Amino acid sequence: MADTRVAGRVPPVWLFALMVANSVAAIGLFGDIARHVTFGFTVGESDFLSSWHLVLYGGVAGVALVLGAFALVHGPRAPLTLLRSACAGLAALTAGGIADSVWHDAFGIEASFQALVSPPHLLVFAGLVLLMATPIGVVADGPSVPLDVLRSVILALSVTSLLVVISLFTGYLTPLIGGSRFQAGAYLEPLVGTSYLDYDTSRGLAQTLWFGVLVSLVVVLVRARSAPVSGTWTVAFGLLGVAPLVASGRDALPLTIALFVYGLVSDLGGTHQQPHPLATGTAVAAMWAAMFATIEAVGRQELVWVKELWGGAIATGFLVGLAVGGAVRWVTSPARVASRVDIGR
Repeated sequence: MADTRVAGRVPPVWLFALMVANSVAAIGLFGDIARHVTFGFTVGESDFLSSWHLVLYGGVAGVALVLGAFALVHGPRAPLTLLRSACAGLAALTAGGIADSVWHDAFGIEASFQALVSPPHLLVFAGLVLLMATPIGVVADGPSVPLDVLRSVILALSVTSLLVVISLFTGYLTPLIGGSRFQAGAYLEPLVGTSYLDYDTSRGLAQTLWFGVLVSLVVVLVRARSAPVSGTWTVAFGLLGVAPLVASGRDALPLTIALFVYGLVSDLGGTHQQPHPLATGTAVAAMWAAMFATIEAVGRQELVWVKELWGGAIATGFLVGLAVGGAVRWVTSPARVASRVDIGR
């Protein structure tokens, strides 16, 4: 039997293959959810064999092949020992796919935002999050051990896929759908800051709060476990900015620029050290400031928020990043961990 210890860590070729399969599955899910939300019951093709379902199935099959090959090379217990979250994710995806087929036969195809919260889709969501998180966790060698370029690329692309999936399933609170058309083109989702309506304003403020928490939490938590090369965050969030462009076209350009700015400021705030909470807050504030400035300068939609609203959104972003950075720094501080060990003794 082959040794299940793979030189202390999983070789990057396996992580790269897993990341590619994960990305295919995420793209398939993105297209399928977009199909549900945009058209709902007007979809005429067979649901189980729909084009986006086939892409999703291909990604899941790719994950199974990677784990199977890993077991053949390194021993049958190697996936469960070294890639257990990927195994759990594959199991959840398989169960979710079967449950989704049964659900559609029993209750029909979900329309609009029902697709984001149907139980089978949430099970698929949980499985994808486990899969996306696997390469991120495996490449981590500790906050003081610099990653090489390949592992940093794997980390960046996995973070991008993870954020796409999370943002997809929180579409009711994510700015990434700004500029998208829903209900067969009858409704255009406004970018944050471009609508006078009280409902859109409240949703926009909620989006600045939630998305600020999400992006800062991902950066701070990953940085607490690993030390990627300079430019990793610029690449990760620059690629994330492509998603709204694909979904909404040029209307989403302000958001694309904002995400690129967030990644750039996050890199400047410290790649080889855990970012200070002030740096985390500054990155989130810079993201929203860049978005509002771009809407005002070149956006197809007009910035209609008054200064109290857009200024408050920027300030809220700073406070959110500050709070997230401070909380994670406090929880993971060596002094606190040491004191807990002493108390345990």
